[in-house]
Amino acid sequence: MISPNHRAQGTDAPGKMAARPRLARATTRVPVLRVENLQIYFELEDGRVLRAVNGVSLSLALGETLAIVGESGSGKSVTGMSIMRILGRTPARHAGGSALFTLKSGEQVDLMTAPERRVRRIRGREIAMIFQDPSSSLNPVFPVGDQIAEGLRIHQGLSREASVARATQLLALVGIADPHRRIGEYPHQLSGGMRQRVMIAMALACDPRLMIADEPTTALDVTIQAQIVELLRELQRERGMAMIFISHDLHLVAGVADRIAVMYCGQVVEEGPVEEVLDKPRHPYTMALLECIPERDQATGAPVVRPIPGQIADPLNPPAGCKFHPRCRYAVKACRQTDVELEAAAQGHMTRCIRWKELQ
Repeated sequence: MISPNHRAQGTDAPGKMAARPRLARATTRVPVLRVENLQIYFELEDGRVLRAVNGVSLSLALGETLAIVGESGSGKSVTGMSIMRILGRTPARHAGGSALFTLKSGEQVDLMTAPERRVRRIRGREIAMIFQDPSSSLNPVFPVGDQIAEGLRIHQGLSREASVARATQLLALVGIADPHRRIGEYPHQLSGGMRQRVMIAMALACDPRLMIADEPTTALDVTIQAQIVELLRELQRERGMAMIFISHDLHLVAGVADRIAVMYCGQVVEEGPVEEVLDKPRHPYTMALLECIPERDQATGAPVVRPIPGQIADPLNPPAGCKFHPRCRYAVKACRQTDVELEAAAQGHMTRCIRWKELQ
């Protein structure tokens, strides 16, 4: 048996996290999004191809939160932006796969192949996205109220007066005090936390079925971060929408997600229920991410940080076989020779590792 316990004496075992408060969710199994073998490639001017998303498959039900985690460059954000179809002005191209989304009407649409005009009617109305940097996402020359109201006028046909009134209600809904005054303020007049709340209000304006939150707390301090996460959880529970929560912070997603998909070099390397993945990781990369969480040695009180050795695989020139093998302490010859497919390690728990049985 191979033990993943390489922590300093007196610290918790890797892969084990403290008990997490969980929401009582009324999650139905109505599928709202089913991504199958999605491939998004960036074709560079020199002819090289960057496989940013390389065969990703995901599914999501109404009332459910799926967290997508991984290091920078793993393909998390590109996956979210691909589902939103907002990569049109980049060198990105859809190289294969599908993203079937179920509309409020019950009709299914493949977001990868639907005409752009059709996707524009879906984007903002049935699928919304919260970006990680509200400072660059909000237009600095328009009051925040106008920016919220614009989507209401486009997608719901509200008059200017009605859309501004609804925007004011939305600001109150996301916890902004004195919304009647804030509605006329510009982004630079608001704090970082308030700007992120404005972004959430914009995303919620048309009552979407699916919310994609792309690292929505990255630029915030931990206190405001906790408030934003709690706000998203409450709003999701009240509205029954599905949510994709993209993050690199495992502690953060532990209290938010129902399921986790761990991405590395454009692939999902592990996916399953949040408790199962965080308490019983079945891929060395997930174990390594858990070991990166700073903690204190119980014997000395000194901070202990264990970064993952090496650099994330170059998507322009990925290694053969398992993409994580150059950084994996458990890698053997077979890991370097052939591509590894996802396989079931437990009910609903998938891993892309040929040695997962030995890591228990």
